[in-house]
Amino acid sequence: MEITRAELYDRIWSTPMSKLAREFDISDVGLAKVCASYGIPRPPRGYWARAAAGKVPPRPSLPPSRSEIVQFNPEQHRARMTTTDAVARPAEPIPVLLPDDALPPVASATLERLRKTKPSTDGFVRCESPRVFTCELSTATIERASRILGAIEHALPAIGGRLKKSDKTPCIGILVGDEWIGISIAEDYRRTETVLQDPKIAWLKQREYSYHFTGALRLTIAAEFNGRKSWGDGKQARLEEKIDSIVTGLLVASTGIVELRREREEQRRQWQEEARIAELARERQRRRQHFLDNLHAEANSWSTHREIQKYVDHLRQHLGSADALPPACLEWIELAEELAKAVDPTPKRLQLLREGITGYNYDMPFGRSVGDD
Repeated sequence: MEITRAELYDRIWSTPMSKLAREFDISDVGLAKVCASYGIPRPPRGYWARAAAGKVPPRPSLPPSRSEIVQFNPEQHRARMTTTDAVARPAEPIPVLLPDDALPPVASATLERLRKTKPSTDGFVRCESPRVFTCELSTATIERASRILGAIEHALPAIGGRLKKSDKTPCIGILVGDEWIGISIAEDYRRTETVLQDPKIAWLKQREYSYHFTGALRLTIAAEFNGRKSWGDGKQARLEEKIDSIVTGLLVASTGIVELRREREEQRRQWQEEARIAELARERQRRRQHFLDNLHAEANSWSTHREIQKYVDHLRQHLGSADALPPACLEWIELAEELAKAVDPTPKRLQLLREGITGYNYDMPFGRSVGDD
């Protein structure tokens, strides 16, 4: 696909990058790379929000370039497949373990811990540690939740996964590839509120809450990626029938974590490049201002030289012949002329211009000031 730089520049500043990228069938990151490659300035962060508020910031002009035709490389810039599309689903459905089947080690330890845990005053049975799964259930769903977790644990080797305790929190999770994914299961509930009126004080009220468990389970995975993170009992299928989807979700999560990390790293590099370009622009402006300040200083010195010399010439014209002047008068005139010559930057500047500007780079392109010596 080809488009002129001028046309792409106009489109970039009239349509948000994400929307324009979809029109070109590429990713927004790919579009940003194209703009950088062809020297096309892009709207800064917050531009469209300010534009929507009626405060449209000025846009920079399109700089010249050797090539005025922009070419999109489909293989390089087209939007990548979604993480879900890139991951293959298990070949065979993963069954839930039957009551007579032995539970894998962590699921077995979880079941034992839940059976020994006394329910809270609200009826919750909770467990969380590096040796058991994280659970929040009622006593009625302990066995069923353990069987679901056991089926997942049993299927992990088939996807290259294993259970591993977290390095940051006191819980266990699933390691797929090099990515750690948190996992937990909980029972849904409804909460009702009861307001109790104090018999003696009219304004004093106390609220009590009752929890009613529904028996519906929900399994959640915790990781930074863009994708599905929760599965639960539904009208069409129970959680036991979604084990293969959950295992596929773990694969999607491991790939998605890497993808999101890569995208964030690319975004970070893009921001760094934008910051570098902005800093170069500020440095260029600083040097131009430095040049102008020095130029003003030299011009002022030259103006001072001309005024002094003109004044001395004026005095000589009125004094007449030097032969008739006293020595002190001649000494004053000579010193005034010497000082007028000393402040004149012209000889030194002409010498530097003929020989080439030299000096510490900090002062470039003006070079060493003629008043430095």
